[in-house]
Amino acid sequence: MIYTSSITLPIKEKHKNYIFLAGSIDLNLPSNWRKEVIDIIGAKAHFLDPTIINHNELNDSQMKNHIHWELDALHLADKVFLNFLPSSKSPISLIELGMYIKTSKLVVVCPNEFYQSRYIKTLCNKYKVSVFNSLSIAVNSIL
Repeated sequence: MIYTSSITLPIKEKHKNYIFLAGSIDLNLPSNWRKEVIDIIGAKAHFLDPTIINHNELNDSQMKNHIHWELDALHLADKVFLNFLPSSKSPISLIELGMYIKTSKLVVVCPNEFYQSRYIKTLCNKYKVSVFNSLSIAVNSIL
């Protein structure tokens, strides 16, 4: 099942993994990394996807509700799959990295081309968080 912020979060099933799909959003790319992750992992997990295409059009109340959904979904998740795209700035993703760096939830994809890759890789190394250069290798690490 894929949960978005337009769907109420579930009561957690004990024998099901929940993966929060954090990371860069670039709607102009020909491929969608979130869809790739979902397609590979399939029914082995429930997915928590914070993507909202019209993000900039949300009013204050809608944005507040979305942020609360994201925070609750991050808390619910067993894994936070955090993907930094090479050409993105990803300010919210950097916040999520900081929030969860000291947990065992993070799986980080950070290619060398990302503008803060040295910082992210050093931080992940310090806190023993898995960091990968490619999406496919990271996905396989959580299967």
